[in-house]
Amino acid sequence: MIDHAFIRPGQVAAERPAPDACMRCGHPEAEHTWPPLETEKQARGLPEVRAAWAAFDANPGAGRMAPHLARMLTDACEAAGVTLGAYDQRIVTWLGGWEPATCAVFAGLIRRAYAAGRDGAI
Repeated sequence: MIDHAFIRPGQVAAERPAPDACMRCGHPEAEHTWPPLETEKQARGLPEVRAAWAAFDANPGAGRMAPHLARMLTDACEAAGVTLGAYDQRIVTWLGGWEPATCAVFAGLIRRAYAAGRDGAI
């Protein structure tokens, strides 16, 4: 019989962690892709920023980066369990008009604040 008290967050069963679970903390590995950023170069190197550039490169043009960046911010909010109202979404869309590294900072702050609260750090 499995003792469910020892199943880490993200695990399917005690003997089998979820495919994306961190072996250190048990939470999804995706949560670890948002480190505190020290430089703009570091922000530009994040997988989410590179993915936004790749999507833009596939269909370039004025204003075509914004939807990808707004999606990055919306995804961060959704991952943190934040429900967006109409005005919230309007501001997220506006923030998506900023450069990718700036949007990455906001997305990282949202995700790290959520993780800190979940882990009892705040």
